[in-house]
Amino acid sequence: MYKIKLVQENNIPELSRIMARVFTEADADKPWDEIHTNAYLQYWYKKQPDMFWGAFNDADEPIGVMAVNIKPWRTGVRCTDGVIFVDTKYQKQGIAKSLFKKVLEEAIQKYQAKGFEAITFAEDTFPLTWYKKIGIDPDEHAVLIKGDCEDIIKKLS
Repeated sequence: MYKIKLVQENNIPELSRIMARVFTEADADKPWDEIHTNAYLQYWYKKQPDMFWGAFNDADEPIGVMAVNIKPWRTGVRCTDGVIFVDTKYQKQGIAKSLFKKVLEEAIQKYQAKGFEAITFAEDTFPLTWYKKIGIDPDEHAVLIKGDCEDIIKKLS
């Protein structure tokens, strides 16, 4: 069994360990460490603590998380960016679906959210197949752009 509730700041160290392990196991070529996952999760906690929900086991230990940013847009409020993960020991039990549902319900209730958008990995079947299964499809009109800050500055000079 598990319960869904708001993440507290004291949950972040354990969630950082889980995230580093889960993300590294999912893609060993792009490993995460606890220092960077801790900074990343602290960012989410400070940015939008009311949209940072966790799944907790019977011992009240964190086992997964979903967080989103609430952003106004021309077509209404959107849930954007975001992170979702569940400890590998607890995957395939519907926990990610429960987290996703809770976050969207809260976003609708508190912010009248109309849409959800995020970035995921294009080269892997999972998690894109999971997102498609729950009704989230790639936006064919959007392109992820990225660059190295120092290289961009050089080219702008």
